[in-house]
Amino acid sequence: MSFSFNLKAQISDNFLLLYESYDKLNNIEEIIEKAENRILRKYGVSKEFILDKKIELQPTEHFIGYQIKKFNDLRLIELKFNKDSIEEFFVLNTVPFFSFKGKAKVFIAANDSFFNDSNLFIIDNKAFQNELLNAKILSELNQNITLEFEFLENFPSDSFSVNELIKKLDEDQKNDWFLMLVDRFGLESWSYSFPKSNNITIQNGFGFRNFLLDEAIAEVVQEGREVTKKTFTASFKPDLSIEEIEIIFNKLSESTDILNFRILKSNPQNIVLEYESYLGPEDAALFLSSMGASTRL
Repeated sequence: MSFSFNLKAQISDNFLLLYESYDKLNNIEEIIEKAENRILRKYGVSKEFILDKKIELQPTEHFIGYQIKKFNDLRLIELKFNKDSIEEFFVLNTVPFFSFKGKAKVFIAANDSFFNDSNLFIIDNKAFQNELLNAKILSELNQNITLEFEFLENFPSDSFSVNELIKKLDEDQKNDWFLMLVDRFGLESWSYSFPKSNNITIQNGFGFRNFLLDEAIAEVVQEGREVTKKTFTASFKPDLSIEEIEIIFNKLSESTDILNFRILKSNPQNIVLEYESYLGPEDAALFLSSMGASTRL
């Protein structure tokens, strides 16, 4: 199944893709209209920055169409937006943007208060594992956030134990992380709590996906962060062929991560490019090294 109503957006094959649960198909127009925050997050643009400039992205103007996609056993609505027109909007309104990417580690501790010896049943339960897998897929597709799960052997049974666990994890972890505690609340219901944010929800069965995704966004995405432009250099080997140079220049020209670039010097030892980006040093280095460069500030 596919659907399209914006003929203006059809001029581009350069798509920004967003995904939504298949059961929301009947609300497709509302989903499109409310996609602005998700699009801004994809580009690392602060919502506050957009509000301060008193401008609106208006997702329906950039919408191309949708189709139904299947990932493993998960059916999703794939929404297509025109990247060219979105990025043109940012440029015309002098909005700095880049492709946001993040990752977070999710520590999970489970407890069945009715059957104290059955914690493995919770973690190994197929429905529980499918919910984690679906959350991981949607997080990477929609939020550009990679989730890594780690299961804890012991469940903190009181507030003191929870605080001690958070303190230990905070000392051990250098990157973004959060904790999800799963506890049986009734014969058919479970509580899912996230101690770092003090959020808790009670659901029938293992329906915690959307809450976990919200926690991942809150942990990784800093909406009010200051975006700064940085200058880097990248060194390539001097014996590149014309075809290899064209490929590199095309990738740099097309990338939303690279604002501009120039040849700083070329000699028998190397070819040095200078480029500007809103990426951090590590991500900038990874991007250029993927094209065969050695990078430095």
